[in-house]
Amino acid sequence: YPWVHPSGWIRRDTYDAAGILPDSVPPPDLVAEVTRADCLIASDLPRAIASAERLAPGRTPHISPLMREMYLDLPRWVVARWPLRVWEVCITAHWFVRSWQGGIATPEELRRAADAVESLEQTSRDAATTVVVTHGAFRRLLAMRLVERGWTALPRTGGYSHWSAWRFRSP
Repeated sequence: YPWVHPSGWIRRDTYDAAGILPDSVPPPDLVAEVTRADCLIASDLPRAIASAERLAPGRTPHISPLMREMYLDLPRWVVARWPLRVWEVCITAHWFVRSWQGGIATPEELRRAADAVESLEQTSRDAATTVVVTHGAFRRLLAMRLVERGWTALPRTGGYSHWSAWRFRSP
């Protein structure tokens, strides 16, 4: 895993506070693409900030809590401390269950995604290319909202893997 974390079992807040490992390096073509971007935005979680810094060394990203990962409420039976891999599987599974039940996000998360889209629309007026470094579940919600607002989804690179890229064209 590319995240820095203590060995053993961790709490959810430790997972959210994790950075990325020194040997986690983005592909050169992605670095080149980000280097050419007019605007760089990152979630306020440490791993997104560290990723933005790896993608554009020497460039300070605009930090936005709008791009933060969704908080996925976990079932009550979930223990407070688990190995990192278990957190990752549990969070992903919970996202799919919520999606299957038709409630992919809380009203607050839907509003934050709408606010993020509005922010990106304003940014895109002044910046031909904007890169956003965010997280898996929120990226999916953001992508849905962008398409609903008339943005065109372009081919993706890497799906949900680390250093993947989802591209959109503004209307």
